[in-house]
Amino acid sequence: MELTRELGNFIVQTDYDNLPAEIQQAAKERLLDTIGAMIAGRAGWAYGDALIAAMKNLGSGTCSVIGPDHGSCFPAARAAMINAAFAHAIELDDGHKFAGVHAGAVIIPTALAIGQDVGATGKEILAAIVIGYEIVYRLAVAQSPDLIERGFHPSATCGTVGAMAVAGKLLGLNEQQMANGLGMSVLQASGMMEATVSGQQSKCVMVGNSAFNGIACAYVAQAGLEGCLTAFEGKTGLFHGMSRCIAPEEVTAGLGRDYWIVDTYNKFYPTCRHAQPAIEAVLDLAVEYDIDPAQVERILVGTHHVAYELTGLIYEPKNPGEAKFSIPYGVAAALVDHGVAVRHLEKQAFQNKKYLDLAQKVQVFIDEKINGLYPKKRGAQIQITLKDGTIYSRECFDLKGSPQNPVNFDALKNKFVISATNLLSNESIAKIQQLCTEFERGKEVSQLLSLLNW
Repeated sequence: MELTRELGNFIVQTDYDNLPAEIQQAAKERLLDTIGAMIAGRAGWAYGDALIAAMKNLGSGTCSVIGPDHGSCFPAARAAMINAAFAHAIELDDGHKFAGVHAGAVIIPTALAIGQDVGATGKEILAAIVIGYEIVYRLAVAQSPDLIERGFHPSATCGTVGAMAVAGKLLGLNEQQMANGLGMSVLQASGMMEATVSGQQSKCVMVGNSAFNGIACAYVAQAGLEGCLTAFEGKTGLFHGMSRCIAPEEVTAGLGRDYWIVDTYNKFYPTCRHAQPAIEAVLDLAVEYDIDPAQVERILVGTHHVAYELTGLIYEPKNPGEAKFSIPYGVAAALVDHGVAVRHLEKQAFQNKKYLDLAQKVQVFIDEKINGLYPKKRGAQIQITLKDGTIYSRECFDLKGSPQNPVNFDALKNKFVISATNLLSNESIAKIQQLCTEFERGKEVSQLLSLLNW
């Protein structure tokens, strides 16, 4: 059986009431966390207004986008695209450590937009969210690390297929339509890792576009068009073109029994994930030993080759995009302020001499041990040397919020409060948290979306 058909059957047959309780809870956690990332991205990304203005040239509709854009309504696919761009804009969206992929930024906006468009219930939307994560993670993990090393961005490529699965589920496609849509979405999957090197500020638009393409494929499949059923494993299909020869069973092992949404990590710093082990290790040392930044002589950061190439080379960020992809700057901010927050992506921060001078004392290199553990373990080795010769060292692999170092729902609620404070009223914040906590009871998503404007 072609992989498109096997995945299509799984999507059609999966229902909320048949999911384990922990998977139902995980979906609600992903919903709240991603909404928080969307809010932070809309408020903190410098190009939010420009994106809204540009997209108005491409049509209007009945689905809303979040933020101060009252009256800005778009077709469902375009609303999902915009909200997905916001979710990924400042690197606070969730991900999967073994795949280098951010599913939530694509899956949640797609589920909300299509859910609003068709009047889906909370249970239907939550089931679609679980399905979307499952598809994205299984495809990305099977192709890791080849997908990235060949230059393809997993969130955009695999996200397109995941968005199609979510939209197809909520549109009620049958098995044949679902297989057709999945095949078509593979042909639309695109996104390049070069976006992490140049033009980082628009990388999120690439990820947002995967939501648009996936939804478009679902509508086309609903209309009855034939899809490429061998798009994954065919001789000239996605696996051969973007990664390597992958047997379908690598993707489907345990499908419908083992749900990978629980393998999601949460981000607590607005930076590229590859920079975060170094940041968290320095943060822990700074807090534990009350390190005075003025007394620091040198900071050595040993990491793996992907982290080095993506985040180890920028010492003087010129814009928020470069600030998110700079280990030296992130380490300096963590040491000075005992934290890295959205405010560190503002011009007055990343051009501040107190951070830049300290960043010059950071030396990032490829550590043989850390690199040898990649991609199964992704971490960093830190050594801080003070002017008096004192040395502090720490390794960090399992970040706060990772499956190996988990946080509870209350921690995610606190993160949400930080993202939404000064934008939404305390009453709206509390109501959004309540709606997400009890989302399976909801009859439609419109009440939640109405609270996401300020």
